[in-house]
Amino acid sequence: MGDTLQPNITLNELECDAITELLNIGMGQAASSLSEMVHEEVKLAIPSVELISRPEALARLNGHLQRRIAAVKQHFEGPFWGDAMLLFPQEKSLELVRTLMRDDDMPLAMLTELEQDALTEVGNIILNSCLGSLANILAHELTSDLPVFISGTAKEVLDACVPQGDDMVLFLRMDFALQAKDISGYVAFVLEIPSIEQFKCSIDNYLGGIVN
Repeated sequence: MGDTLQPNITLNELECDAITELLNIGMGQAASSLSEMVHEEVKLAIPSVELISRPEALARLNGHLQRRIAAVKQHFEGPFWGDAMLLFPQEKSLELVRTLMRDDDMPLAMLTELEQDALTEVGNIILNSCLGSLANILAHELTSDLPVFISGTAKEVLDACVPQGDDMVLFLRMDFALQAKDISGYVAFVLEIPSIEQFKCSIDNYLGGIVN
């Protein structure tokens, strides 16, 4: 975790622990909102915090590079900036739509038509909950664009978030699952190098406030 990306950009163990805790809090609130929507318990995995290359981020998005992903992307700006994403393998996203509509027999064609609107609404609730929690805890103002639905390969989704010239990203990921319905997905935050430096400063200020 302490590998240097370029001079002066590293995350130490304390910073990683703080980011993990912030993700836990934000996703805890988001999972509660999702649970209310689907009337199912939402299980959360332990967050991962990684400073990785663009190809590694691509692999994290999906191990099968040609497998299609349904994603809701929300760009945010503030002292640090980037993209928050809600991601599902395509088949899981359709199962989630079925669950939201409370109709296990809904035809696939109709599901596909509803998928974009339904997932965008879910993404809006979950990502805003995460970003709002992050902003409150770090005492920052974060503004966000309207969520955008993307369907494509992992590469197409990542290309929509990170300019091709950027070879390193901060990749924050938290998996979640609706076990009763066998639906799983995850939330990821992708920050480019200039934003990583600012985010690191925000985390250090947060940690300094706790210590003092």
